[in-house]
Amino acid sequence: MYVTYSIKQVEENRKYYEMMYDASHHLVKIDQVMDWNFVTRQLEVFYPHRIGRPTKDPIMLVKILLIQYLEGFRSVRFTCNQVKQNATYRWFLGISPKEKIPDHSTISKFLSQRLRNTAFWEKLFQHCLRLIHQEGFIANETWVADETELKANANKRIRETLVEEKVIEEKGTDLAIINNHRLRRGKKPLPAKRSKIEEKQTNISPVDPDARLSVKHDKRGRFAYFEHRVVDSLHNFIIATDITAANVPGHRKLIEQIEWLKQLFGKYAGEIALDSGYYNASLAYRLFQRLFFVYISYRRFTTKEHPQCRRYHFKQVNEDLYACPCGVPFYYKTTNRQGYHEFKPPKGSCQFCPFAKKENEDRVLRISIHQDIYDQLREQRLSMRGKILRSVRPSTVELSFAHSKELHGLRYARYRGVQKVKAQVLMTAIIQSLKKWTKLRSLKRVGLHLTHQIIEETTL
Repeated sequence: MYVTYSIKQVEENRKYYEMMYDASHHLVKIDQVMDWNFVTRQLEVFYPHRIGRPTKDPIMLVKILLIQYLEGFRSVRFTCNQVKQNATYRWFLGISPKEKIPDHSTISKFLSQRLRNTAFWEKLFQHCLRLIHQEGFIANETWVADETELKANANKRIRETLVEEKVIEEKGTDLAIINNHRLRRGKKPLPAKRSKIEEKQTNISPVDPDARLSVKHDKRGRFAYFEHRVVDSLHNFIIATDITAANVPGHRKLIEQIEWLKQLFGKYAGEIALDSGYYNASLAYRLFQRLFFVYISYRRFTTKEHPQCRRYHFKQVNEDLYACPCGVPFYYKTTNRQGYHEFKPPKGSCQFCPFAKKENEDRVLRISIHQDIYDQLREQRLSMRGKILRSVRPSTVELSFAHSKELHGLRYARYRGVQKVKAQVLMTAIIQSLKKWTKLRSLKRVGLHLTHQIIEETTL
């Protein structure tokens, strides 16, 4: 049966700690900005109202979890032990000195059996973002996105092989662009390939099947998750976060997060800054469709070409003609199924070239069908605004990840399963947002308004 403390009971219990608690602690400030009525309404649906024994106050259990993620404690058991002997923690819970702290198993069952999935934490995260946005601390003008690795709670040496059947299909949009170029130059269009099924072997952990191997920080591989995060550049608030297995790159999740943010704030931002892992033509095309100014760090791909005879050393004469660094003309020949225009010189022109990789073999110049998108990305990257956005990333999303790992214990996944790990990430994001929000409100109280619109206090 759902039972919770009334506001009057909490205030009466807090009187016992008036001379002992730290009034400048983060928890005291968080208690002032948190909408506990909203939390109460969201928790009511998980409990019956007329049957069953009276439950431990669910608000108290949520507060203990907030203490854990604020302080970066590793386990719930350790958190409960700290709450027993800390007056500020007990003041935050609003319990009397004689009342016992709930057992750690009660909190674990509250997470796994009551809340079960991440729906409650997602609603609480969205509600906090709306309140912060209403006060003007989220500018919604420049977004910065990145991903980081969370080590899974699984032994990297114990692996099982999972055989999966995957359907491989040709991209219809790319084939349409290829055939359009071929028809313009008098070539026959390429027929669409049939989808085929291939078996793929994947290494999984027997204790955490949702995690996947990552070689980002360990050459031998370790089981991990990726957190995909979007922050607002004004005050570095986390405005979107998601968890996937370590084999899902960030450019696959970004559009979904952007659409979610548009639904939350009502509009897209004007700019977005990304690192080189997002250097992808299809992603850039969809961002340009949404009228973003896109900064993506340059990604240098490995190549076997001579250092002085690479693609960017060629000069374009017209649509069907390029000139190499030695002045040899390269004429358009075809557009292949892989999505490249092929340009070739007259036979034997590269025989005595000092930049030739192989003797008696002519160079083939390949230009991507998405080259106009890459050129637009380069133009925006090298612009003055792009150079400014380049300096923004380290002080926003990278700093946000550093705080999460160093201060709030997000370096490792405490739970197993993508849903439980996502709950951990959401709780960390809520705590970071509340900490920053309380700091900005305290500055606003003394006359320093750090909102996206400059506000000057007028004295009458």
